[in-house]
Order: sequence, then C-alpha cells, then structure tokens
Amino acid sequence: MQHPFIYPIVPAIRDLSKVSKILKTKVSSVFLLEGDIFSMKNATSVLKKNGKLVFIHLDLVSGLGKDEASVKLIREFINADGIITTRSNLINIARKLDLMTIQRIFLIDSKAFETGIEQVKKHKANFVEVLPGLIPELVKKIKEKVQQPIISGGLVTTEEQVSKILEAGAIAVSTSKERLWNMFEK
Repeated sequence: MQHPFIYPIVPAIRDLSKVSKILKTKVSSVFLLEGDIFSMKNATSVLKKNGKLVFIHLDLVSGLGKDEASVKLIREFINADGIITTRSNLINIARKLDLMTIQRIFLIDSKAFETGIEQVKKHKANFVEVLPGLIPELVKKIKEKVQQPIISGGLVTTEEQVSKILEAGAIAVSTSKERLWNMFEK
C-alpha cells in the first residue's frame, strides 16, 4: 500500500459535494469527517477510483456506533483505507482489521497533552493527528515523545501556518480550506 501522505496537504471535508474538487488536486489522502454510511461509501468509491486514500472520521459518521461492528462496516461496506478517532479502543480493533489508524488528540491543556501522549503510546495508532494546528511548538514536543508520524490540523487557514507546522515536524497538514489543497502544486 502506498504511503498515505506523499502529498503534505490532506483535505478534511464535511461537505461530500467537495469530492469533485479533490479529484482535480494532487493530494494523496482525504479525511471524510461527516456524512452517513451511504454517502461515505459513494464518496470513498469515487476517491479511491481516482487514486486517493480515504480515512473516515469514525466518531462523526451518522448511522455508526462506536464499536467493533462500526469499524468492520468502515472496512467492509465503506471500503475505506483507514479511520480517524479519538477513541483508543477503536484503534486496536481497526488495526486487527488491517485499517490504517489515526488517533486524533486535542491539545486543550497540559492534561490533555499528557493523556494524549499516553494513549498514543499505549494503543500504537499508525499516525497521530494533533489539533489545533496553530501550535507548531507542540508538534515538536509530541514528535519527541511518540514514534508515530504526526499530522496536524484544525484552524489552519494560511500557507504560512502550513509551512510552520511542516517545519515543526508534521508529515502533513489536514485542512478544510480549499485554497490550501493545491499549495504545493505551484
């Protein structure tokens, strides 16, 4: 399987009508954040036919619980390449089903930082997504503490912010800002 973050910008979309815009970009991976299982299946099919890897944010999909059956549905029905979740128990289930895993952690205070690091170390997701992305210094600190590659996103709106996050050590930046999706195609 190809490395999912060859291109360092990852469109993170809530509105699945934006799939057609993603097809016109060189992005290698896409985060689908919201929708129901049927719209996610359709969007995933189109994206994968066009060479994109698809990660589903399991915690936000309508019609899914937060259990093993839900992870299986993402693997077998939606046919995604991986999941994004804040729920550590789902990371273990997804890995057993050969899904790539992204553990999302929110840096709201020092306790959340410590707890996030502990969960990442314990459950060994393939990647860590750090939010919000506006604190590149924390990307550096997390990179020192975990083995997993880091993606950062949330509130990222400018090319300068993207550059700072990547310079801090993230392998990719997730963003819903369409004007950033082609940032490295110039």
